[in-house]
Amino acid sequence: MKKLVLILTLLTINCNSQELKVIELVEEEYSEMKYIFARIVPEFTVQKELYKGGLFLTIFLISDSKATPEKIFPGTEEFLDSYFVSITEDGDYYSGSKLYKIEGLINPKILEIKETNYPKFYIKIEHGFNKNKRIKLFEFKGLE
Repeated sequence: MKKLVLILTLLTINCNSQELKVIELVEEEYSEMKYIFARIVPEFTVQKELYKGGLFLTIFLISDSKATPEKIFPGTEEFLDSYFVSITEDGDYYSGSKLYKIEGLINPKILEIKETNYPKFYIKIEHGFNKNKRIKLFEFKGLE
């Protein structure tokens, strides 16, 4: 019984050593980040490993009201879409990373992500209105 009390006491002490915080990010410097997080469409987020773990991609689709000209969808509240492409050299680290934005897309769909010559790759995207779909290759260079 004494061992059980000692173990529970040690566990309690260890759990209390980490202080958890909730920080509201209200500064002006966070306004763009707040916009992006509010507009992410989570079900279209793509994660992909390239070059056997040499590069990691995370692609976020956002409904991008800031990139939408006023007269493109008259009489509706629709917006163009954008992709944010985050590239890291290791899936756990931020220090080595690149961030790109592809904007001005209508109903985009990622068709393919393909390695070319390290650290290069492309993303094939279909986009456009139903009757006028186009396919475009976007080439990227990851971290070396």
